[in-house]
Amino acid sequence: MISAVLASGATQWLMFNGASDSFAAAVASGHRRSLLAASPIDIVSSDRHTVKPWLDARIGVSPPAPDLAQDGYALIGGRVEVIADRPVPALVYRHREHLITLVAEPQQGGSASQPEDLSSGGFSLVHWSDGAFSYWAISDMERPELDDFVARFRKAAV
Repeated sequence: MISAVLASGATQWLMFNGASDSFAAAVASGHRRSLLAASPIDIVSSDRHTVKPWLDARIGVSPPAPDLAQDGYALIGGRVEVIADRPVPALVYRHREHLITLVAEPQQGGSASQPEDLSSGGFSLVHWSDGAFSYWAISDMERPELDDFVARFRKAAV
């Protein structure tokens, strides 16, 4: 009996961690794909009042899209990513020559978490949650710059 409980608990823990890893891998694949496409965005606009309604009309949800242009992170648009057979919103920001994809997975009754470094394969990737959304920010810029973006986004999205 104890073995069965431990085995099922371990399996559940591995599946949960694997799901998070596979979501992060899908976010990274989507970002790479967008860099190879003719355009990395579906809706071109620096106006969050254009991007948010566009996302909401297509998938019924839209994350905060703060204007960070004065901080050097300009919103350039958004797109819909399909991860684990579910459409999720993605915002795209530009910082100098670098693009930042911010994928926001809606959460139901989620809890807030601090930013976590998931960087690999030449990309900086940070994951955190505010309780309403679970966020993944990915870019090819250096990790300290992405950390700066994440801090500014978190502060402005409150």
